[in-house]
Amino acid sequence: MLANLTAAIELVATAQNLAFSCLGIILGFLFGALPGIGGNVAIGLLIPFTYYLDPVVGIVCLLAIGKGTSFGGSIPAILLNMPGTSQASFTAIDGHQLTQKGQSKKALHTALYSSVIGDLFSDIVLLLVAAPIAAVALKVGPPEYAAIVLFALLIIGAMVGSSPIKGMISTGFGLLLGTVGRDLFTAKARFTFDIANLDDGFAIVPILLGLLVFSEAFVQLRKETGGRHEDIALNGLDLSRGGESLKISELIPLLPTILRSGAIGTFIGATPGLGATVGAFLSYLTAKRLSRPEDKIGQGGLKGIAAAEAGNSAGTGANLIPLVTLGIPGNIEAALVLGAFMIHGLTPGPFLMEQQGPIVYAIFLSLIVANLLLISMGFGFIRLARYALAIDKRILFPLILLVATIGVYATTRQIFDVGVMYLFGVLGYAMRRAGFSPLPMLIAFLLGPLLEDGVRRALIMSGGNPVIFLERPISLVFVVLAALTLAAMIWRGVRNRRNATEAASIAE
Repeated sequence: MLANLTAAIELVATAQNLAFSCLGIILGFLFGALPGIGGNVAIGLLIPFTYYLDPVVGIVCLLAIGKGTSFGGSIPAILLNMPGTSQASFTAIDGHQLTQKGQSKKALHTALYSSVIGDLFSDIVLLLVAAPIAAVALKVGPPEYAAIVLFALLIIGAMVGSSPIKGMISTGFGLLLGTVGRDLFTAKARFTFDIANLDDGFAIVPILLGLLVFSEAFVQLRKETGGRHEDIALNGLDLSRGGESLKISELIPLLPTILRSGAIGTFIGATPGLGATVGAFLSYLTAKRLSRPEDKIGQGGLKGIAAAEAGNSAGTGANLIPLVTLGIPGNIEAALVLGAFMIHGLTPGPFLMEQQGPIVYAIFLSLIVANLLLISMGFGFIRLARYALAIDKRILFPLILLVATIGVYATTRQIFDVGVMYLFGVLGYAMRRAGFSPLPMLIAFLLGPLLEDGVRRALIMSGGNPVIFLERPISLVFVVLAALTLAAMIWRGVRNRRNATEAASIAE
């Protein structure tokens, strides 16, 4: 570990790395502060351009966007009661009440400190636990890996979106997309329909941008505003006169809440399928249950802001734990970063830690450095936030679509892939309109080949006997967990249908 850290320091301490970390944080601030957009759009847009950068620089830039977004979403939440991201909804509860009391500056500073400390906590955990987890993962063979991936897909399908059934349908379609191209073992064409561009399967970047960026842009552009455009404005609010700044004497009592919420957010972020919104919710709920009347959580209390921001920001580093050690992305941001790893020829998993240790530790150290940049740049962004919040979405989203188109063509140099992006953009939009989340499909598309490879190698090892998945302790545990997850989804569906039937009969 020490040798890897020494080599990593040389990769981190470059002007290019620092510059692109700053760029990522700025973009995260901007996209996080624009309600309804989120940092995933910015990450998706920049993925094609990281192809031309050093792997460490490109990936750190994308992760810095996530850091900036975690704090950026709190700006409109506190000032306008209009959260820039879903996880910032809990920040708005206490933050906007403080704004109405003329204490917006104190609320914003609390959000900034809490976001940075919570994020830093998860980065340190990532640095300490990634190598031990990867060392254990090296002992995992094809049967175990296939069982782990299957369990992860079931968890993500069950927990992401409005319905477990819809999540599983989305997951199944993603697995089907992952089979397009040449067979992994026989090299025979599968579902290519004699289209030469599909011999290697669908490219990652068009699918990422189409499902996540294009579909979100279509959703936002379609939102009605009562027949007229409603500009986002601060209604004359002067951020430089938002009351007093947060004092050190006020920050110190918040530290136990911030650290506790950071631990909760780290655990949630490391669990595939949960995400920052769940981390913010559980952190806020825990803080409220443990609070005293004078804390006024829910009524404009600083501890409420601290808990929500530390809880959602801690997921930034934590969601890399399953990604780097096992190759399993737990949320949209991790799935996008997985695509960036693959673009640079790096396959996340236990062998990445063993074969590319300096690069991995350089990424970990860069995340810590990015936190220091975040807190130094955050105060300046607070003063400039009004300009970011005033951008006309009717201009912004068409520009996003144009940049995405240029980015795909610049990466693949194929008009075919541009068409694929548009096709999946329409598909992602239709899925969102029908209540399906594109995330399970995207993750299944990325993990499908890994699942297939694990299953087929395991069957080759056993001479075609599927009992091999039950003979090994690790694979048996995850097969049982997968079965229990599936049974729970079926039971929940039957129960909901029965309750709906009973409610309908009572109404009649």
